[in-house]
Amino acid sequence: MFIPRTTIISGLLAIGLAATLTGCSTASGNAPASAQASGPLDKVLFDYPFTSLPVYAALTPQIQQKAKERGITVELTNDNSDLATQVSNLTTKVNSDVDAVVSFPMDPASLENIAAQYTAAGKIWVTYAGDMKAQTTSLKFSFHESGRLLGESAGQWASRTTGGRGKVLVIEDQLTQIGRERTDGILEGLKTAAPNMEIVAAQQGVTPEQGLSVTSAVLSSNPDLTMVLAATGDGAQGAYQALLSAGRSDSDARTYVGGLDGNLPLMKAMSQSKDSIARGLVTVKPEEIAPAIVEIVVEASEGRTAPMDLPVYLVTAETPDLSSFISSFGG
Repeated sequence: MFIPRTTIISGLLAIGLAATLTGCSTASGNAPASAQASGPLDKVLFDYPFTSLPVYAALTPQIQQKAKERGITVELTNDNSDLATQVSNLTTKVNSDVDAVVSFPMDPASLENIAAQYTAAGKIWVTYAGDMKAQTTSLKFSFHESGRLLGESAGQWASRTTGGRGKVLVIEDQLTQIGRERTDGILEGLKTAAPNMEIVAAQQGVTPEQGLSVTSAVLSSNPDLTMVLAATGDGAQGAYQALLSAGRSDSDARTYVGGLDGNLPLMKAMSQSKDSIARGLVTVKPEEIAPAIVEIVVEASEGRTAPMDLPVYLVTAETPDLSSFISSFGG
């Protein structure tokens, strides 16, 4: 049902979960046939630990609706961005009536044993945004390619507006597979399109609060910062807020903020002004993720365990259907 390894750039569309999985490592294969699920698929556990992120609120109702259309009930965990809580919640459900779990592992190594318990019990384990050894299958978003797409777009902007020179802050994510591959892609794409841009800092951050804190600190020593590229859209949102708080105009012609994953405040800023410093987001569409989550579990229950890789879209102020992206993310 879903579109493998395809890069779609309509107008300038995309978000941090990207298109042609050229740089994505595959850490594992599928679980052995003896560990595949058997029997009807009635209940799925969706385990997304970062419940405070805006994308979670946009995504979960759509997953539940799509599952309901297939006669499937979806339960949600509440991990509160805490690994110990994620481990506890997943462990509790191993012997429950859950038939499958779709889990975004905060630390895959810490969940390998739990995933093995699920598959050994005849349940389906779908790894969301990564790979695990004990998984049944995985759902990914062309991680490296999405970062490269953002980095190239930003570099092309710099070549047009700053002569390809300026100072860059990279708000990276080195804690997850998706984050590491996205960060590598950003660096590769930027170097290709604008090799003379100077990266003055690369610091960890995934939430708006972390993006705000990191950018504010870097601005104190680099007030002439030209560009912030973030491995998450929410990190980019924090960077955008930090720049405005530091006195940067939202229409500053020599400033670029971009990130990976849809972010409603940044997309609204794009829609309100084509000159906004919020210049690029690479993202999947929630209306494509939700059916894919349901479909990959259904396919796995039928013995079809090929991984899925969803397309991404580069979203800018020039994107023709920007308003539809805003609606998709709850705007």
